[in-house]
Amino acid sequence: MDNNISKIGASANFFVQNKAVKKDEKDPKTEQKGAEQAGSKPQQKSPDAIFDAMNLSALQNKAFITNKTQVNTIDPKNYLSADRIQDIEASMAAFEAATLDTLDAFNAEFDGIGAWDNMSEADKLALAAQIQE
Repeated sequence: MDNNISKIGASANFFVQNKAVKKDEKDPKTEQKGAEQAGSKPQQKSPDAIFDAMNLSALQNKAFITNKTQVNTIDPKNYLSADRIQDIEASMAAFEAATLDTLDAFNAEFDGIGAWDNMSEADKLALAAQIQE
């Protein structure tokens, strides 16, 4: 093994001494390309072209639904017993009633206040539902 390493070292030394490996030699073609690139400015793209490219990218990445009539739903009967389904329905009904009661209380308390009046109904309902957690 040492013999092979010494042969590699001797070959490398031979090439370096005979200037087969030339350092600091510049290729005129490379220098010319570098000078051309340094002198040219990148092309400016219009904002409309950039937005069009972004829009096209978004459209290409969008998932399309092929059959709009088919709705993927989960049937609880496949996974839960009838008693458990009734418990969940009763729990959801209580949650909805408590959320609507809280929304009514908010409307009575904050009626006429600009920030409350400017909120959308969906945001008001979401706030009332969040308090129920």
